[in-house]
Amino acid sequence: MYKLNWSGKWLKIKGKYEVIFKMKIASVLPLKGELQEKLAKMTGAKVVTEASVAELAQAEIILGWDEKVSEVLSGENKIKWLQAWSAGVDNFPLAELAQKEIYLTTASGANAPGIAQQVLGYLLNFARKLHVSYDLQRAHQWEIPAGIMELTERKLLIVGTGSIGQSLAQLAQAFGMKVYGVNTYGHHVMNFNDCYAITELETVLPEADFVVNALPLTPHTKHTFSKHQFSAMSDKAYYISVGRGQTTDTSALETALKEGMIAGAALDVFEEEPLSKDSTLWDLPNILITAHTAGQTNFYAERIIDSFLLNFQYYQQGLAPAKNLVNYDLGY
Repeated sequence: MYKLNWSGKWLKIKGKYEVIFKMKIASVLPLKGELQEKLAKMTGAKVVTEASVAELAQAEIILGWDEKVSEVLSGENKIKWLQAWSAGVDNFPLAELAQKEIYLTTASGANAPGIAQQVLGYLLNFARKLHVSYDLQRAHQWEIPAGIMELTERKLLIVGTGSIGQSLAQLAQAFGMKVYGVNTYGHHVMNFNDCYAITELETVLPEADFVVNALPLTPHTKHTFSKHQFSAMSDKAYYISVGRGQTTDTSALETALKEGMIAGAALDVFEEEPLSKDSTLWDLPNILITAHTAGQTNFYAERIIDSFLLNFQYYQQGLAPAKNLVNYDLGY
């Protein structure tokens, strides 16, 4: 006995069943041949990459986001699910997607290991004074920098305990650090010694040796770190920002660095990108700047596809995706 198949509709013709429709998955980005084949094999769908507007309009599921998808969304389409190619979705029309009841899943976690490793690099740089040694090398000076320390037993406060925060916490624990987290309600998360609610942020900031901002951008997180937060930090503490640039008040951070309110900072994300050549941040002596490189990884596409295929198992049963599904009320 034949049944309706999730990859197509079946029609009985002269006693036989034949496929008359096949689900379409369209990617706005190019995919490696093996990934495209994997998608087609595991979903039973027709997979199109670097899709045109016409192809996107016929797709039930779209991978990625660009102006073509935005155009298609405003007209007649068959879209039921958007798989973002980014962890953040602050540039998506969330209200419109919610109104149209379109699922939106993020790429959260795909670049978390790489970001965590880069943050660990920042921590080691500041703890071992590698940036100072580099300057001494360029000056041909044989000198031991003052204040070299181990990460062992240093207190790391991670604001944002999502996939990035969890990956970093695991690495930091391996270095013997005391790891604390801040999230919306203060719920406990694995690999953290303790967690606090965001309303307690200014209470826990003074105790931290390193503060890592891994927050997403939502209407509630803009300028989470501003004058009061930097004032609450120890003047021996370092601030590291790898979430979204708009969660940091750049002017307040610059003042904190210039006035010695904090020991230094490592910034990978900024309120405006690229960072202007005229920005005074470039020339501050106690800052490390990277050009939004923390998320770069050679495993990105593979991890997104694996996450998508996990969710597809739920979707083909008529259920909502289980992993990285955006809560439109929260904005992430």
